Amino acid sequence: MKTIVTLFAILLITFHCSRFQFGSNQTKDETAGAVVTFFQGNITISSQGKESKAKIGDVVRPGDRIVTKLGRVDLQTYRGEIIRIKDNSDILFRDIAGENRPNTDIHMIAGNLLVKSVKLKSGQNLSVTSPTMVAGVRGTVFSFELDQGSVPKVKVYEGAVSVAFKTSPKLVEINEGLSAENYNRLVKTLEENEVVLEPGERLEVNPNLNELVYLINAKVPAKALTNEQISGLIDIDSGLSKSQTVITPQEKAEAETLVSITSETIHKQIESKKENSTEKTEVGTIEQEHEAKRMEALNQIVKEAEKTGLDNEEEIHNHYSILETIHKTNGDVLSGAVVAQLGDIFIVHSTKGVYQLSVDDIEYVEYKNFKVKTRAKK
Repeated sequence: MKTIVTLFAILLITFHCSRFQFGSNQTKDETAGAVVTFFQGNITISSQGKESKAKIGDVVRPGDRIVTKLGRVDLQTYRGEIIRIKDNSDILFRDIAGENRPNTDIHMIAGNLLVKSVKLKSGQNLSVTSPTMVAGVRGTVFSFELDQGSVPKVKVYEGAVSVAFKTSPKLVEINEGLSAENYNRLVKTLEENEVVLEPGERLEVNPNLNELVYLINAKVPAKALTNEQISGLIDIDSGLSKSQTVITPQEKAEAETLVSITSETIHKQIESKKENSTEKTEVGTIEQEHEAKRMEALNQIVKEAEKTGLDNEEEIHNHYSILETIHKTNGDVLSGAVVAQLGDIFIVHSTKGVYQLSVDDIEYVEYKNFKVKTRAKK
């Protein structure tokens, strides 16, 4: 019986891994990469054992790692995916699609991602993974968040995302720590727990099963998983589910700021970073194209805010679920909500109208007793 269960577990894990194709294609492809198109704050890129501060035009390759502190960075892959890595994130690019490389595999150690995929062809894959989960994507906009000690959070704005637990083949070694009944329940739960999230849906995770999968993945290879740890996590009949959620105006606005520049510019920049390449870098073009696209997006956000016709505090609060006081450097005070912020530009919907304000226009934003400083007083 134990042999049958062991073989079944191996087949199950093989099925999940082959379906999402983790690192399945390691073909040498010098077009495989993603270009830094926009960033703010302190961003570190680790590549082949060397660390550097991110710059516009940097090319991230498979195996590279990005750590953000108080900042964020936008990247565009050769294939056209837009990836925004937000504050306090630690991201490993296990694979990045190229001309002859079909997979983009982003591993989240911690942090928050906002991803806009392109429509993928048969055989192409985009996946985001955490230590316990994998989200498989096919043409969509979604967020993936992982705080230390918490369960992954996935929210879909457009398209669909398939989410499942991922485990190590070493799972078969924990038989002695689980009763036959609980072991069979665990394997069955892992097999059956896959959900497909659609627009306006978010992931719900059983924290006990998430913790058990984490322990298996982290400790089994080191033979450090104890029977006590396993026996304390026996509620394994449920795993993943989904629930309806509201896409806030602020989330919708941020998704609209995931702008892309021309694929020709991205391709030229990646080509320019090849070994012995004679191509010129496209940094100036990247900056100009991205600025034009993001200003276009911000202008559209302003138009959409103006269409709502909201002009009093109660309406603004009800719509944005927040009410803030924006103190300008010239002494004026606006009551309303910050709808979006990208780089040095804030979109503010106030009782006096909708404005695009630069960071230099704002002294601070106040919500109740909380203040966000944007400029030091002179």
